[in-house]
Amino acid sequence: MIPAAESERAVGIRFYLTPGAPCRASAKTRDDDFRVEECLPSQYLSAVERPGYYPLYRVQKHSIDTMHMARELSGILKSRVSYGGLKDKRAVAVQYVTPTSRRSLSPSEVVTDKFSARLIGFVPKPMSRGTIVGNRFEVTLRECCPEIGHRAEETFQLATERMMPNFYGLQRFGMSGPGTHMVGRAIVRKEFDAAVRLILSKVHSRDDDQTLAAREAFVAGKYEEGLGLLSRAQDVEAMVARSLSQNPGDWVKALRAIPVELRRLFVEAYQSFIFNETMSEVIAKGEGISKTRPGDNWAEVSEDGMATFEIHGVKEPPAINAIPMVQLVGYATRDYDSRFDACINWVLQKEDIKARDFYVKEMQEVSAEGGFRRPHMAIKDSSCTVEGSTALLKFSLARGQYATVLLREIIKPGDPESAGLA
Repeated sequence: MIPAAESERAVGIRFYLTPGAPCRASAKTRDDDFRVEECLPSQYLSAVERPGYYPLYRVQKHSIDTMHMARELSGILKSRVSYGGLKDKRAVAVQYVTPTSRRSLSPSEVVTDKFSARLIGFVPKPMSRGTIVGNRFEVTLRECCPEIGHRAEETFQLATERMMPNFYGLQRFGMSGPGTHMVGRAIVRKEFDAAVRLILSKVHSRDDDQTLAAREAFVAGKYEEGLGLLSRAQDVEAMVARSLSQNPGDWVKALRAIPVELRRLFVEAYQSFIFNETMSEVIAKGEGISKTRPGDNWAEVSEDGMATFEIHGVKEPPAINAIPMVQLVGYATRDYDSRFDACINWVLQKEDIKARDFYVKEMQEVSAEGGFRRPHMAIKDSSCTVEGSTALLKFSLARGQYATVLLREIIKPGDPESAGLA
């Protein structure tokens, strides 16, 4: 196995699985080089408004992340909105959004400079993560090495055989800054002052001189001075610093100044880090991830392999179409004495935490119960077309899986951020 880049090892991804040598290529040279569209279940929406139903919007966005888009759309619809998943800022993304209030406004169309939302029908309940069945991707790679087609084929083949680890990609961790998982780790450990300092004072790779001066002011406890140096884009830092300027030393209140969705994202990023470390340890130990073994938690999958159903216990005999499932650590995590649980316990011991620490008494709204995640990626309808030094990749992945995890395996970049994968 080929060692992964340093930034990937920092989030628990230790190596590459395919044997091919690194292959030069650039992703996301332009926003429209990376296109993703959510896949809804068939027969999901009604074309006619019905009592108790919610309006469903098809949102196409670019140059804005999902959370900021949702915040802006919420103001227009006069209701909080719900969505199926987070989509990258540096992409052309199509996703589906509903208001959470039946008293919301429901214009037929909303158009801003960074997204448009079109009313396409009505649904019985608001969108959630479980609504989406997968995502369809079209990715253009530029300035590719001549072997790009072969590298894509071997990566697609590994994923088709259910042998590609289902890692969380770099963008899950906010790699231009300290890493969202580091903030989450501090929250889980109840080190709230450390979490605040990471948000305010840790230098980001894209910080300019004015932002660096703001961070120096925050280190010195000069929150008002630092506030005046932040740009509009640094809204999270501004929320935290403003709270501290009014309530010095109240670290929990400062964190609570951040929208709860983002605070949960910090803790979930730490869950993701632990999952990545677990999967790296599973692979390092030579454990198979494609097939269920006695003693595994397992779930049946749909005929196309994209959707999973009810989780079954380690003592239940697996069904014919079963796949193994790995725990996503939270306060409800139990040790079932499975081969995967042994790797989870090793990671938790290394991190010096226990699963129950994910219950945060001082900030209960960010507590994470835990759950299950498949150990391998699920892919279908994959293709690669090469013209000169440009490659167009098309593929569908199951819900919650990262296209950049496939792309990293194809390119094997020394610096994933400069290759467009962070």
